[in-house]
Amino acid sequence: MNSRMPTPTKVPPLHAPSESPSESRRPGPLYAQIVDSLKQEILSGIHAVGTQLPSEDVLAERFSVSRHTIREALRRLRDDGLVASRKGAGTTVMRPGSSQSYVHEVASINDLISFVSALRFAVDSIEMVVSSTALAKRIGGEKGQKWLKLEGFRYATGDDKPVCWMEVFVHEDYAGVGRLIDQNKGPVFELIETVYGERIVEVEQVIRTSPMPKGVAAPLGVQPSELSVEVARTFRLGSGKTAEVSVAHYPGASFMFSMKLRRTK
Repeated sequence: MNSRMPTPTKVPPLHAPSESPSESRRPGPLYAQIVDSLKQEILSGIHAVGTQLPSEDVLAERFSVSRHTIREALRRLRDDGLVASRKGAGTTVMRPGSSQSYVHEVASINDLISFVSALRFAVDSIEMVVSSTALAKRIGGEKGQKWLKLEGFRYATGDDKPVCWMEVFVHEDYAGVGRLIDQNKGPVFELIETVYGERIVEVEQVIRTSPMPKGVAAPLGVQPSELSVEVARTFRLGSGKTAEVSVAHYPGASFMFSMKLRRTK
């Protein structure tokens, strides 16, 4: 049985450089025709969830239209919750029907980069903190250890409502990344790798329920008494040293966890 994934084919131009009267009578605007084509490919699995669509230039050449038309088509796909776009990070295919929920589907560190990059981190506060006994128990490390602490909401592209509240703790040895947070386009751990020449080789992730922090419940559209889904990640170097710890709180009603398991040979 042939199990290869179908691939998109080169389609005829949606219009010639100079539209003829017969071409102008085609049903629907050009961007709508592109939306229909891409939507069919997404729903049929040609473009898998978590992968990126071809660039605007590639799509414009494929459909023989302007980049403006492609941008309008992508905007419509975002409105339908089928893709998410972020400047500098391309357009990522989302699970159909996921526009009202955050789908957590990560199988590797590269997957984590893609998913985190699709969410904008708006930092509300940044400060150096010293671990108390309670904080050390919560994020690991020792009492008295210094961390650069970042707090803020994460937003999906084009959405004014946050998807989660995030706390990030960066080991004091890498606290210099704080100066670059405003210009950072990717996840904080990737910035640590770039600035300090280190490499994150392990990410430990723990998912549990916990009370939603009172001060952030309202912007997330929940009550302070509600339980949140807490996603805690510990980022470690090859030496075993913890470079970063992040803790995110998601509204329980809008969070779905997906994991694929494969049998090794």
